[in-house]
Amino acid sequence: MAMIEEGVKGMTVAGSTRFGVYEIDFGFGRPEKVEITSIDRGLTIGLTESKDLKGGVEVGLVLNKNVMDLFHTIFDEGLCFD
Repeated sequence: MAMIEEGVKGMTVAGSTRFGVYEIDFGFGRPEKVEITSIDRGLTIGLTESKDLKGGVEVGLVLNKNVMDLFHTIFDEGLCFD
């Protein structure tokens, strides 16, 4: 709801966990790391399969700094189990 109040009209989610990006070899070896890139300056979420865990997912975020700082705080607190 806070994003709506700030005037954010939408967000972008891109990617797939089934592209097989870590299996592709263009003749110079398989990639070590894959990143979804974006020119969006505000709110983007990229998904790709995990390199290290079969069935796992890697998530990339593009957020404005103040929103990223808030996300970081909430995410860190959510990972703390008392």
